[in-house]
Amino acid sequence: YLYLNEPRSMPLSFFEDHPELKGVVEGDYAAVCTSATPVQEYLKDAVAYVCRQVPDIAGFFTITASENLTNCWSHHRGEGCPRCSKRDPAEVIAEVGQLIQAGIDSTSSEARLISWDWGWKDEWAKGIIERLPKKAAHMSVSEWSIPIKRGGVDSVVGEYSISTIGPGPRATRHWGYAQDAGLETFAKIQGNNTWEISSIPYIPAVENVARHAENLRDLDLDGMMLGWTLGGHPSPNFEVIARMGSAEHPSVEEAMNETAIDRYGEALAGSVVEAWKAYSAAFSEYPYHIGVMYNGPQQMGPANPLWEKPTGYSSSMVGFPYDDLNSWRAVYPVDVFIGQFQKMADGFREAQSRLKELTAGVELTANQAKKLQLELDTAEVCSLHFQSVANQSRFVQLRDRLLSSSEAKEQSKIISEILKVLESEKQVAIRLHEIQSRESRFGFEATNHYFYIPIDLAEKVLNVVDLIGKYSR
Repeated sequence: YLYLNEPRSMPLSFFEDHPELKGVVEGDYAAVCTSATPVQEYLKDAVAYVCRQVPDIAGFFTITASENLTNCWSHHRGEGCPRCSKRDPAEVIAEVGQLIQAGIDSTSSEARLISWDWGWKDEWAKGIIERLPKKAAHMSVSEWSIPIKRGGVDSVVGEYSISTIGPGPRATRHWGYAQDAGLETFAKIQGNNTWEISSIPYIPAVENVARHAENLRDLDLDGMMLGWTLGGHPSPNFEVIARMGSAEHPSVEEAMNETAIDRYGEALAGSVVEAWKAYSAAFSEYPYHIGVMYNGPQQMGPANPLWEKPTGYSSSMVGFPYDDLNSWRAVYPVDVFIGQFQKMADGFREAQSRLKELTAGVELTANQAKKLQLELDTAEVCSLHFQSVANQSRFVQLRDRLLSSSEAKEQSKIISEILKVLESEKQVAIRLHEIQSRESRFGFEATNHYFYIPIDLAEKVLNVVDLIGKYSR
């Protein structure tokens, strides 16, 4: 399958020679307007070219809103285009699908078009789906719009989530529209990772993943897309999803047990399943909000430096979090945010320690031992990242409190607490350095590549040692 997010916007200079193609303007770029006939012909011809050059291509899946500026309504501001402002947004977006299907149909290709609802406004969805070609399939993000309460705080899922078990009301509504229109239906999920934590091969909350797969199976959809740029590593998560979708229709318990037996043998299966359940329960405490997902330090984890004084920098999207605690926590009060990450750190650590004890000394094949080590390491790295988020958040909270304090007794008490946090963070960085130095799959995500490498963690230790020295004076 080929992902299409087209047609891409062009620099304003491009439209000096092609003013008739210019659509909505954003900064130094403008949309190549899909209401313009030459652009429509270009889209059809380009898709047809791909189909002819790659005759075995399975199909195309499309994002037509959010992401990059493509059609004039893709960023919800089509009123800025002289053509698209006069058209229904649903008509414009659906037309992109119609043009792609026309390109496929102009060849002998059997490629399938999957129209994905990422970024569509709720009020557009029905109109878009009803206008899609009957050959197309509609794909909806399963977890979106599920209301949750974590740490007593209400939030709503607006991205992928393994801490939340789908599907949600938005997806089920959209699949209903698609079925009424005679279209096939697909679920888009993240079976391995989400931006809840992306710097590990997979999140071992296998029970949550299995229950989500069970719920989707019961809806009798036509297919699922299981990953994206993050989360493509072979895993028990993918194996349990495959089992849940098999003709045997196993229960969640049966699918997990069979997966554990295949990976680790009968002697360890029960202990591993017990751990998966514990990880799932702990991960369900995640302080979920799209702001936390995109701005929090959980991707860099212990590699994120600490600063004695505020940097004033804003956290960048799944990139450099700096010390921007207010962006990290989104809607969660500071103490609640810290508490939820501490719950997850403790839950993963305790479950991993128990699994390690239960599996010690059990005779395994070389392949089973290798998989078990990755299983143990993955859970421990989760715990280390979550502990680091709690530590970093607590440090920023205490640092700012110290900087605003003028009483010597209070300052002394705060410094004592800061030193405890710094010592914990130092040990977390040292341990993660040990693990990543022998297992390079940690710290990596496909679009960002390495969030950190061992030298970054060594630098973090020096950073913390330096701060310990400063606060100990």
